[in-house]
Formats: sequence, C-alpha cells, structure tokens
Amino acid sequence: NPCSTKGRCICMKIAVRYYTRGGNTKKVADSIAKAVGVEAQEISVPIDGDEDILFLGSSVYGARPDVQVREYVASLGSKNVGVVVNFGTAALIDSTYNAISKIAAKSGVNLAKEEFHCRGEFKSVHQGHPNTGDLDAAANFAKDFVEKHAG
Repeated sequence: NPCSTKGRCICMKIAVRYYTRGGNTKKVADSIAKAVGVEAQEISVPIDGDEDILFLGSSVYGARPDVQVREYVASLGSKNVGVVVNFGTAALIDSTYNAISKIAAKSGVNLAKEEFHCRGEFKSVHQGHPNTGDLDAAANFAKDFVEKHAG
C-alpha cells in the first residue's frame, strides 16, 4: 500500500478487485493497482475486510454487471470497507455505476460518487480499448482519488 504520494503520508489499506471475461477490466485493474501500490486480484480472492478503499471493477454483460459482481457487492455489506470505488469497461453503455449503486445501497455499502469508466473492446466495437490513454487515465484517477481521501 502507498505510504506517501506527493510528499504526504497517507498509509491507507487499499485493495483492487475485479471481474472480467475478456480481459479489458483486468487491464484497467492492473493499471489502478500499480498506481496505488497494490496487486489487482479477481473478486474470488477475499479481502481482509479492513480496507479503507476498495477499487472494484466490472464490465457489462447483457446490459448489466455479471451476477458474480452483483453478489460480491451485496456481500461487502458485512465487511469493514471504508469506501468502494467503482470502475469498469463496456463497449456500449457508459457506466456500471447505476447498477452497482443500487446493490450497494441495499447492502449498506459506502459507494464513492466518483468512478472510472472507459470503453472496452468487444468483437469489432472499440478495437484496441482500453488503450494506453485509457490506462493512464485510470491510473491518474486512482492516484487522485487516494490523494483526495488521504487522512
């Protein structure tokens, strides 16, 4: 976990979890994780339950996040997580935030208002995404979020 950024001590517990089928969301998760000094792991890997920030990534399948992601978000209500930060990829819709926020609200999960979303490649749509610009933007989003919520 990062213990300093821009000269400030922030020592926070941060985790990055994601679900992906095609690999697009994993690319974004890896970029976010590298930016905040942790390892991105699939949602099948349990969190400790004492995270200050949990970056949670999903993509869209059939116009909504996969059932595994929906169940994962619901399970977070029993964990001690300060804030969950949504990120994701999709070829057609603009965000997974609305679907995730409804589940989070029902489960008592504190979901940040900020999120990161970018296009993901699906068949011939948005080929090459997420690209380097998308991944850099994801890293910058994560660094800025952590900096803003430090101490």
